[in-house]
Amino acid sequence: MDVTDGSPLVAYSPKPATAATATANREAVARFDMDDRQDFADADRDLIAPFPDKLRGADGHLIFDTAKFDYLSDDAPAPDTVHPSLWRQSQLMRKGGLYKVVDGIYQVRNNDLANLTVVEGDTGLVVVDCASNVEAASQGMAMIREHVSDKPVAAVIYTHTHIDHYGGVKGVVSAEDVTSGKVPIIAPGTIASFDKHAIGENVIAGNAMSRRAGYAFGSLLELDPTGCVTCGIGITSLPGVTVSYISPTDPITETGTKRELGGLEFEFLYAPDTEAPEEMHIWIPQLAALTCAENANHSLHNIQTLRGARTRDARNFARYLDETLERWGDDAQVHYGPHTWPVWGNEAITGFIESQRDTYKYIHDQALRLANKGYTPLEAAEEIELPQELGRKWFNRGYHGTLHHDVRAVFTKELGMWDGDPVTLHPHPPVESARRFVDLIGAEKVMAEGKRAIDAGDYRWAAQILHTLVFAQPDNQAARDLQADAYEQLGYQAEGPQWRGIYLTAAKELRQGVQAATFATASPDTILAMPLDILFDYAAVHLIGDKAAQANLRIDFHFTEADETWTMWVNRGVLNARRGASADTQLTVTGPKAALVGALLKPAAAARLAQAGQLTLDGDSQVLHTLADLFDEFDPNFNIISP
Repeated sequence: MDVTDGSPLVAYSPKPATAATATANREAVARFDMDDRQDFADADRDLIAPFPDKLRGADGHLIFDTAKFDYLSDDAPAPDTVHPSLWRQSQLMRKGGLYKVVDGIYQVRNNDLANLTVVEGDTGLVVVDCASNVEAASQGMAMIREHVSDKPVAAVIYTHTHIDHYGGVKGVVSAEDVTSGKVPIIAPGTIASFDKHAIGENVIAGNAMSRRAGYAFGSLLELDPTGCVTCGIGITSLPGVTVSYISPTDPITETGTKRELGGLEFEFLYAPDTEAPEEMHIWIPQLAALTCAENANHSLHNIQTLRGARTRDARNFARYLDETLERWGDDAQVHYGPHTWPVWGNEAITGFIESQRDTYKYIHDQALRLANKGYTPLEAAEEIELPQELGRKWFNRGYHGTLHHDVRAVFTKELGMWDGDPVTLHPHPPVESARRFVDLIGAEKVMAEGKRAIDAGDYRWAAQILHTLVFAQPDNQAARDLQADAYEQLGYQAEGPQWRGIYLTAAKELRQGVQAATFATASPDTILAMPLDILFDYAAVHLIGDKAAQANLRIDFHFTEADETWTMWVNRGVLNARRGASADTQLTVTGPKAALVGALLKPAAAARLAQAGQLTLDGDSQVLHTLADLFDEFDPNFNIISP
């Protein structure tokens, strides 16, 4: 597999929109109230300061220049290469800087995928979500210090377990201040559960998730009208950033729990198994301010993410949004979110939350209605449309989730991975199916049908039939180029930015080969922050099961900071671990967690760490070499669009 660094000798030149795509995008305008400009006024409201400079790393390297999106000016018409609804949303997402939400609440928006929200109390600042990375959070906090307040950070709140809400925490507060108890971190669920889902989701399956996210968030594309036009709920996914993690210290596990933070009262509604496994809504009565975290957004959300994560419960979205209305709906005067812009005024807030509630419940109920009539997930997704009163609301459009893949996700959540059709129960893998298909039809006929479908504007069918030829003959560049043409037009027609990113990245990699990854969710900081049980789980997914089937290894790891020993053993192709030392261990490895993480995940490096005095080895060190031979390596640039 050839991997490019994203800067090939021949610059990448996407093709223009075809006449069919231009027509489809022009006709889409009629489905929307393009004269409704309230969102533009709201997104501009109470700007305190624009970003003072480009976002840079600690060493000065450029991370993000907001000028890259200057083409999305408010009066710029949608080009033929962008769906008009997505263009409008992207114009809104371009607006960024430091904003006043109400007196006492401030947001830094759109120097990152997510917002940084700061609540000012009499005695300190409460930071609600920290952006996805240290650099964006640091820039945001510097703007707060310059324009709002230099009060100390009194507390940090994570609204849920996703990386774009905790990844910037070390740009907000130091680990020492948290460890000392000076600054609590409040989060939903038990501490163990939050850690498990925050780190486990982003690290244990992190290599797969990062590669898929590179497609979905358009991070391998140029920032222009033929590439990434924002991520829909945030400006863009940023490359070359520092992702951090500090474990919560104050868990919220019951609705109605209250905390006094910075001189203000915060009340929490615990909302697990919604947009994240652990999530909560927050009410600040003195400010009449509400956030439903990511359960209410200026976008339809994912029931199943395309980057990969656990499937969510659409019914729970609706249930907890309704409970929020019941508790605080009569009193809320502002709703602020961790993405996009706020909603002001009680009537607008209740209408917004009611509409989002009903959208998720409609998706859930109608998907299961059709399931009970014998529809498959894809059939149901092709059938279901939102009622006009829901579907014409801009905040219910698919700028993150889409109606189509959310319907399919309800089937996954409630009925599992099988669609009920016997032919899908044990099909041949893609390559074998493709070879059989091409052997039957012939490569020339497949190419001819692909060309015919593209000429007819039937890009879905073109991509589907050409997929067989690309998988049967992955070096057939003519087939790859033709499938790329189909994917490209599908991307230009997509309202959802993640669908657009996936299609356009597929087209680019078909033409130019795999592009080098720009981001990884499994950062060193998150790996070092892993609770020990999750650390051993992470090691376990590296074990090559069939190769380890005859292995019989037992190693004790003694973590000196915690004065805690874990025994790990490999037997029958499985890696297990538990607390406590083993009486028959073959080797004991002793040292601080950072060194032991290196020895566990890269066993071949243990001898070097021991020679450097970072850890000690007591017993047969050869078992680490044996373990190293049983561990797999994960390529961050694995193939997606070809075998």
